[in-house]
Amino acid sequence: MDKIFDEKQLERMEKGVKERLDKGANSAREAFDTGKKFVGEKEEEMAEHIRARPIEWVAGAFIAGLLFGKLLSRKD
Repeated sequence: MDKIFDEKQLERMEKGVKERLDKGANSAREAFDTGKKFVGEKEEEMAEHIRARPIEWVAGAFIAGLLFGKLLSRKD
């Protein structure tokens, strides 16, 4: 049975696949790092808002919890 690809062709194909995978992995890593940085910034902003008005945030969370609990306990 004849070979479809010779050794050099297979090596080139393998090298091309590895390069594409490396590029994809690097791109995914950069996107993850960007997202992580963005979330960290937003987390700090939220913490500053909560520190500025803690009682209002606790009251809001309590009310949201009551409403959410009421929705979950509904029997249709």
